[in-house]
Amino acid sequence: MALQLRKRQQDAIHRMLNLNVTRIVPLGEREAEETEVYKILVMDRHCFDVITPLVRVNELRRHGVTLHLRLDNERQPIHDVPAVYFVRPTAHNVARISADFAAGLYEAYHLNFSSSLPRPMLEDLAAGSVKANAAGKVAKVFDQYVDFVSLAEDIFSLAQKDAYVALNDPTAKDADVEAAVAEVVKGLLSVCATLGRVPIIRCPRGGAAEMVAQQLEKQLRDHVDARGSMFSDHAGAGSLSLGSREERPILCIFERNFDLAAALQHAWTYAPLVHDVLDMRLNRVDITQGSSALDAAAGKKSYDLEDNDPFWRANIDAQFPKVAEEVESELAAYKKAIAEVNAQTSLGDPSSDADMATNTQKLVSAVASLPELQERKKFIDKHTNIATALLGHIKNRGLDEYFALEEDLLAGKGDKTAVMGLLQATGRGTPEDKLRLAIIYAMTHSGGEDAMSPADAEALEGALRASGADAAALGFVQRMAKLNQSLAATTTNATGRRDDRATTTANPRGSESNLLDYAERLYGQSLSAVAKGVKSLLASDRQLAVARATEALMRNEPDSRECAEYAWYDAKAKATDGNPPPGAVGEGAPARDHALVFVMGGGNYLEAESVRAIARGDDAGGSGDGVGWESDARAVGRLGTTTTRRSVAYGSTEMLTGAEFVAQLGALGRKTGH
Repeated sequence: MALQLRKRQQDAIHRMLNLNVTRIVPLGEREAEETEVYKILVMDRHCFDVITPLVRVNELRRHGVTLHLRLDNERQPIHDVPAVYFVRPTAHNVARISADFAAGLYEAYHLNFSSSLPRPMLEDLAAGSVKANAAGKVAKVFDQYVDFVSLAEDIFSLAQKDAYVALNDPTAKDADVEAAVAEVVKGLLSVCATLGRVPIIRCPRGGAAEMVAQQLEKQLRDHVDARGSMFSDHAGAGSLSLGSREERPILCIFERNFDLAAALQHAWTYAPLVHDVLDMRLNRVDITQGSSALDAAAGKKSYDLEDNDPFWRANIDAQFPKVAEEVESELAAYKKAIAEVNAQTSLGDPSSDADMATNTQKLVSAVASLPELQERKKFIDKHTNIATALLGHIKNRGLDEYFALEEDLLAGKGDKTAVMGLLQATGRGTPEDKLRLAIIYAMTHSGGEDAMSPADAEALEGALRASGADAAALGFVQRMAKLNQSLAATTTNATGRRDDRATTTANPRGSESNLLDYAERLYGQSLSAVAKGVKSLLASDRQLAVARATEALMRNEPDSRECAEYAWYDAKAKATDGNPPPGAVGEGAPARDHALVFVMGGGNYLEAESVRAIARGDDAGGSGDGVGWESDARAVGRLGTTTTRRSVAYGSTEMLTGAEFVAQLGALGRKTGH
């Protein structure tokens, strides 16, 4: 069974909107189902982001919400109406709620906090209600433990901005780092609480990942030991069917530096491209129609990309040329269906009773098929516009060249001349594109026989500056690489062997060096011209480092270094110092079928795709083949939700585009004097 994290959070939000009452409607009593308490919903910015991917406006109305407002906006009194508050537990929000008490804005207050409200803030809230003589209007106060954003059934984010900077800033005070770690722990506790299960925590030893694991284990243990725990093994009919110890999920925690390249490299599959190139936010992407000033002035079109979109679900991991072919194929199928409808509506001999009956039957069939055809056309138009926008960026920025070259570099066969050609001011791509390539080149040439000479390093920085890129990010990564080399040398000298834990390797493969020359002829041709006569740029055969380590931990095999060396924390077992209990790892130990993968410091859809491949049973991520809607069941099986026992969910402190991540690297570089 899938983890169903998104579904469980959605159920919790629906319950909150129904005033934290689970309505059970007896069979045959539809009137009771339609009886609603009309209310307003008040949210802060963070909780607005939490609820946006889960509940649409029309769904809010179904739950009796007639108006939704922001906590920090000026609001007028609305008497005789209860208000549902959904906010983070902060001193600022508590003060705003107390001000609402004093203003007497609403008839009743149902207060819901996204995570646990600390005791001092609860006391401040109580004092504010008493002072305003509004204690009797406070109907309920709930800790919801839903302090994360579910972007898909298997992707979530804690929506914690600039977490990588906070966790890696060498100038930060200890208190600042501890506060950043505490925020991560709070978010992961909400994820575990929503699942209703206590995971077994695995992480590399040392560093912030183990700090989070230790603190999370302590908080989980406190909840497990408490009476009426939300982690009861008998959580009810809606709970996850992971009753046995072997079926408990594992939570694998990694730091972003475990695989820095995954946050930098360009992608060639649909979802990673849409996120990285079109800046998808909360499953919504904005597309500017056309390229002229007049087109831009007309505004942008916004599209939602959710699991209820069959084309998105079927092609989310497909290579981009395959997506273009599928769009064209679906458009052809739609035109064929419309032609069949038109043929059905052609009238026969009106004087014949038999023809009249046949015509009537055909008209009824045609009318019945129109809503489905209209819905299909809406999805086709959406993905045609998205694919066309992506092609424009690919053509202008040469993203195929960047992808191919970065894959070659990570496979250990990069071409210095090709790299420098793209980095020159005359080369295609934005300054951020060039910076991402330069950092990957520097990372793959930071030691050994392929180490860059000082002259090469100077030429690299000079090319970046000439292109308008900020070289501070490159300086920070080079400094970090030198520290890692020093640490590795120390480890080698001390143990007699080399630790290549964070090294990303790849299988060599062929690639097209100039895949999108055909893009020059893009406009005015059918979209299928994207792939005709051109070899698809095959997605990498590499399994990204996070996915590789997670799969090893799930297999739990005796020869796995990750299983033997990673720390183990279990809030349901006797407290340990991070060592697994006897029999938990190695010969005879059970494999794990359910896993939560969490990356501190930012994640992306490319890494999520590689992790998703574990549930599908693929050897590597990023090699999905797009499928049409007629094969939708097969597509769902590819995503690991129906035809496999395994289920894996991927999460991070925030979902970052490559440009956003290099901006955080640049901020750290400037802090350290680069």
